[in-house]
Amino acid sequence: MSNSVANPEMMDEEKARLWTRDYILVCLSSLLLFFHFHSLVPTLPLYMEIFGGKSSAAGLPMAALTLGAVLVRPIAGWALDVYGRKLIFLGGLLLFLLPAILYIWMIPAYLLIIMRFIQGIGWGIGNTASNTVASDIIPLKRIGEGMGIFMVTLTLPMAISPGVSLWIVERYSFPLLFILSSVLIFFSLILVFFIKFPGLEKKEIKPKFVFLDRASAKPALVVFMFTVSYSSVLSFLPVYAKQQGVHATGLFFTALAVSTLIIRPAVGIFVDKYGEKGYNLAVALGSIAICAALGILAQTASLSHLVLGGIFYGVGFGMGQPTLLALCIMNTLPEKRGAANATYWTAYDIGIALGSIAWGIVAAATGYRQMFYLNILPLLVALLVFFVKNPLKKMRMFSVLKK
Repeated sequence: MSNSVANPEMMDEEKARLWTRDYILVCLSSLLLFFHFHSLVPTLPLYMEIFGGKSSAAGLPMAALTLGAVLVRPIAGWALDVYGRKLIFLGGLLLFLLPAILYIWMIPAYLLIIMRFIQGIGWGIGNTASNTVASDIIPLKRIGEGMGIFMVTLTLPMAISPGVSLWIVERYSFPLLFILSSVLIFFSLILVFFIKFPGLEKKEIKPKFVFLDRASAKPALVVFMFTVSYSSVLSFLPVYAKQQGVHATGLFFTALAVSTLIIRPAVGIFVDKYGEKGYNLAVALGSIAICAALGILAQTASLSHLVLGGIFYGVGFGMGQPTLLALCIMNTLPEKRGAANATYWTAYDIGIALGSIAWGIVAAATGYRQMFYLNILPLLVALLVFFVKNPLKKMRMFSVLKK
């Protein structure tokens, strides 16, 4: 006689299945978004220098995008929780796409900066929505692994897109680059239409708008310290390496991207398996690896320093970043995941922006070598913040990780 009662173990296995159709779709959509994002990071400064007439304005497009994203992320997180994921997600991608299309007509430099700010608003909404939808789809028992793999959609374009986009501009033209990058956003938007968004329990009382989600504040503060330190590498390593007579700084970023690609999925599986101890170890080892990388970069005198520094930095960032994002998600209720993701990415963006300004002042006063050594301090503060009062102690959903 056949048993009509479903096997509980099979049901648990189905609930914990990671590679679903919707997970693949949201990963592909995010991948296309980041390919566009990283294609314009190295090329728009060239655009500004050629068509804006002032090399001092080269960083303004990135600053405008970051400002737009930081301003809108908290609102986007709240809107995702109140009005649902799909409409906000599509609206953000559309707002991200329209300015990108205008770039094709080679608009004046001042107008490009304005459009970049508008695109930053679309980026803040679309990127926050993408992460929120991914956290909805990933089974909580595999949140570390799922977010680790999902974050590869950021790392892979970072390794490939800058070199390809610079080649397109040098070999062909800016309009071709803008056409191809706009197509990427368009297909990212199309993929979202095919995602089956998980239904969330509707609340009679809509959540109040908050700038930061309190439950996610601690891991977000730690990632803020991570990115304050990371901003010095993004902004000043090429200049410092050139001063030291070392060229091909791109090898650092290639080594960083490759090591991050390798470590992220593995760390995700590790923290899911070992729970609290796994999370603690990932954050601790990640911070130590970044400190080692900064020490190596401070002594830069050859390409081997750049490659070794990139490997250590990639391992550290690959261990810490997705782990902290998983903590933000696990430490909040499902209907507040929009706010949790917004809190994380707002902290990430502000860390990059403030660090770029602060470390420039420090470098002017002490020199680049001392500046890189001083960058170890935010990592030590991050460890102090994380371990003095571990956020896992009050985690509402941590019990699901226990076997």
